[in-house]
Amino acid sequence: MYLTAAGNGCLVLQDAQKALDAGARFLVSPCLIPEVVQFAAERNVPVLPGCGTVSEMYQAYKLGAPIQKLFPGAAGGPGWVKAVSAAMPMLKITPTSGADASNAAEFLRSGACSLGFVAPLFDQNEIRNQVW
Repeated sequence: MYLTAAGNGCLVLQDAQKALDAGARFLVSPCLIPEVVQFAAERNVPVLPGCGTVSEMYQAYKLGAPIQKLFPGAAGGPGWVKAVSAAMPMLKITPTSGADASNAAEFLRSGACSLGFVAPLFDQNEIRNQVW
């Protein structure tokens, strides 16, 4: 389930609970929402918070996020992932929004644990027509 930040986080926590009630097995957000990471960690639900800095990634890790989503991945690039992975090997960096078929191997060689491919990788007409 993809969550978006809203105000004081209360609505987001309600959305996280609704997602789990509906059968979600993991949560993803565009930014680090500490309350959501703690909520998920307390329930042993993987959460991938969006992080744009090393400090955010480390905070997400300390709060219990098993994977830290680099968002946007294009801003950091493979060189950023390599440098951060070398200095902080406990992080499980997953670049999104910038990771694609042309640079996937480079991101992985640089230390990314996985990649999040988004809209540019998929044919928008197929998505609209639900051609899975």
